[in-house]
Amino acid sequence: MPRAVTTGGTAGGEWGLLAAMAAVVGASAALWLAGGLASAVSGPGWHSASFSPVLVLAVARSGTGSWWPGVDPGLVWGLTAALTGLLVVAALTAYLTWSLRRPAADAPLRSLARSADVAALSGRGAVRRARQLRPALAAVPVKAVAPADAGLTLGQLLGSGVRRGRELLASWEDVLLAFMAPRQGKTTTYVVPWALAAPGAVVLTSNKADAWAATAGLRAARTGERVWTFDPQRITYAAQSWWWNPLRGLAGVEEAERLASHFVLTVDDERTRDIWGPAAQELVAALLLAAARAGRTISDVYTWLADDRNPEPAESLDAAGLGAMAASLRGIQGSPDETRGSVYFTARVAVRCLRNPEITAWVTPPPADRGLAEFDPAGFPTSRQTLYLLSKDGGGSAGPLVAALTDRVLRAGVVAAERRAGRLDPPLLVLLDEAANICKIGDLPQLYSHLGSRGIVVLTILQSYAQGVAVWGQTGMRALWSAATVKIVGPGMDDADFAEELSRLIGDHDVAVDTHTTAAGSWSRSRSPRQQRVLPASAIRALPRGRALVWSTGAKVAMVATRPWYAGPQAGEIDAARRAAEAAMTTAATAAADPAARPAADLVRSSP
Repeated sequence: MPRAVTTGGTAGGEWGLLAAMAAVVGASAALWLAGGLASAVSGPGWHSASFSPVLVLAVARSGTGSWWPGVDPGLVWGLTAALTGLLVVAALTAYLTWSLRRPAADAPLRSLARSADVAALSGRGAVRRARQLRPALAAVPVKAVAPADAGLTLGQLLGSGVRRGRELLASWEDVLLAFMAPRQGKTTTYVVPWALAAPGAVVLTSNKADAWAATAGLRAARTGERVWTFDPQRITYAAQSWWWNPLRGLAGVEEAERLASHFVLTVDDERTRDIWGPAAQELVAALLLAAARAGRTISDVYTWLADDRNPEPAESLDAAGLGAMAASLRGIQGSPDETRGSVYFTARVAVRCLRNPEITAWVTPPPADRGLAEFDPAGFPTSRQTLYLLSKDGGGSAGPLVAALTDRVLRAGVVAAERRAGRLDPPLLVLLDEAANICKIGDLPQLYSHLGSRGIVVLTILQSYAQGVAVWGQTGMRALWSAATVKIVGPGMDDADFAEELSRLIGDHDVAVDTHTTAAGSWSRSRSPRQQRVLPASAIRALPRGRALVWSTGAKVAMVATRPWYAGPQAGEIDAARRAAEAAMTTAATAAADPAARPAADLVRSSP
């Protein structure tokens, strides 16, 4: 146990002696300067005695004439009084300012990360790291590396009081996980600035149009490369100009299982998903592979699911030499009625988005006269193109296809990195906003463990820890937390258990507690250390808007001040682009509401 330190009544005398000594030295300095000024004003010119800490005492005994002959003593002492007064006022002002800004003994910023603790995330440390990770920067002098090339801004480090330090940067080998409640600035603080700062290709998922409106036009102008917007549910009302074939490249059982998993993971009923999900995934995988090998489209999968006795898919698998998959499919079709009905029902729920022609128009071959380009995931990671994947929440949304295309791009990025000495340069940035709603990739926690080493920087944004548990389970969510090299926790964490766990991770610190007692005309002061949480759960929950906690591997937890795009140097440019995009959306939405103004192809797709 730490012992208390007790100071007896002599402490007051010691402090008084120190104050008297400081007063003598200060008065001596004022007198020395006043004598020189008085001499200059009186005519002889600047002249003053050699400075001594006790000059004021010596002059008081002998008079001013010994030091400044011919100078009026009244002028010397008058100037001394004025200068001493100024010195006292300055000292009091400095003391009061320091007292007001000094953090309390238990202030968390005393024990959170300081500049030295996160040196690798800022300044020269971040630049050196970027030059190691990006061969294109190896020959660029440290001072010439642009901030956007050094990394992605996490926020400005907060020090004692309200002082702000350097900007902290995530590196090009980090994979990130962020928890921010709705309307707490995740889009304005991270998604928009990072999408615009990214030196390479960008994938951005969302269920709203705000990030697209603020960045799509600027990305196209800055990179000079194509912007792809997947918007089958008319969130931005961007006209369809391309399509993607999920069945292209579906070479084997593993690929089919992965594609099927994106659909099954969207089954809302957890009990149904747990019981019938594995069999439904096996069924959907078999039908996807059958459609790919038979030259059919993904829409045929839903058609086949409407007839649980249809022999065509199994025959297609046999013809393709996939006898085991054909046997699996026939086994499901030959199971008892109740079992077969449950499996087929779960599968139909999983792929229900494929019954919507507005959605399938984006993932099935279009008529030749429409002239739509086909998206190639393999070539995307090495470009500077931008891919926006938009979907609404809820059943029947395009979420499974958003997850499938994101997953396909991620794996294409890994392949591309392996062909380039193991790392993409410039890196691929993947911003998974609303990941738990519209981009459910089942093995994302496992992917996190190696994506950063491939130059694929992923930011997964969740509204809460519980939201992630609902998708990946408790074990998977813990794995995702552990695999993320940078964790960001913003305002609005109302999950009491998660906030308490974060508080424990931040840890405790010693707080000095002073106790004063007075007895028999003397006083004593005792100081004893007390341990308490650096940030209790209540303080984490009450983080103000514009603040965030940052966990970085191997460093103390840091508190940062975040800066939204509208408070940054690009605010005018981004705002103009956003307004233009929103005006275009309004025009397109108005036209869509008037059937006479809609293109004939859209009328065909939206008809019952």
